[in-house]
Amino acid sequence: MEVFTYSLKYIVTPILVLFFLTVVAALAINRLKYEIFKFRLRLAKAKVDIFLTSLVFSPLDEQDFAERIKKFKTRIPFDKHWCKEIILNEIINLKQNLKGEISQSIHFIYEHFGLFEFSLKYINNPQWYNKSVGIYHFQALEYTKGEPYVRPFLNHKNKTLSSNAYMALVSLTSGKLDFLVDFANPISVTTEIKIMDILHSKKAPMPQNLKEWIHSKNLSIVRLGIKFMIYYNHTKEADEILKLLKSADEIIRHEVILAARELFIEGAEESLIEQFELENKRNKLEILCTLGTIGTDISEMFLKDLLTKPIDTDIKLAIVESLNTVNPNYFKDTVNDNDEIQRMVKHVQDPNI
Repeated sequence: MEVFTYSLKYIVTPILVLFFLTVVAALAINRLKYEIFKFRLRLAKAKVDIFLTSLVFSPLDEQDFAERIKKFKTRIPFDKHWCKEIILNEIINLKQNLKGEISQSIHFIYEHFGLFEFSLKYINNPQWYNKSVGIYHFQALEYTKGEPYVRPFLNHKNKTLSSNAYMALVSLTSGKLDFLVDFANPISVTTEIKIMDILHSKKAPMPQNLKEWIHSKNLSIVRLGIKFMIYYNHTKEADEILKLLKSADEIIRHEVILAARELFIEGAEESLIEQFELENKRNKLEILCTLGTIGTDISEMFLKDLLTKPIDTDIKLAIVESLNTVNPNYFKDTVNDNDEIQRMVKHVQDPNI
């Protein structure tokens, strides 16, 4: 017992105390290192922000910019990976928030900081996630010189990486967007909007294989194909577009209804009337709007008959609007005793009421 007490008092306890103090000291040192790193990071970011802002808002003088960048590198820990990340993120932020002729300056700055090579290191990394980061750099900066480095990943076995490459190439390619027909993954509504925004800004030529898009197995490409046909006012495939009214995908049917209106597709009137009762409320409202735009006497007869049936208030208002557009004199020549319809007619003819 005495031996045990002696060991506990003079051996075990001191060791435990020493271990505890060592752990506390290590934690304190690590915390101090972390706070020092945070301070260095904040200081470097502040310097980068000020420098890049002054550079971007100066007229591009390649020799002057190159000299200023060379000197600035000596004022920051540029050899550190995290420092290059800060510079690149700030360059991307400037690119995405400033418009106009800034791209030329941004790309020059990107290259002279050696960040093109920095991005290539990500792309050459064996991990697919890192490759995606490098691809994102090119996409965010709209750095067209990066296009050859992105194309090899279009058919990569990793679907996420392949998808990222396709979306990046939309921003980077200087040619047609024909390659999108081979895209195999779903495209979100947000991404569709981004693609259409890029199309409007770049004024890209119409894909030569656009007809193939609306026959793609990928429903996202079908929807995008219809949008592209509307954008390019491409009416040659009008009959093929109308056939898609029988698609099981309600969003595709919605796009077809819009296309019938925007492209003023002949023969669409009868098809839309036939499809009306099979549609959900959203598509019914679009059909009524389209009939109001392209409708003839056939639509007028259909709308008049529809107005006599018990229907949803929103649908009824849409019918009144369309009927008034197809035949502006209809409600002047026809007496309707329904108070609700009379109020709707007054609202349609004078929105201030």
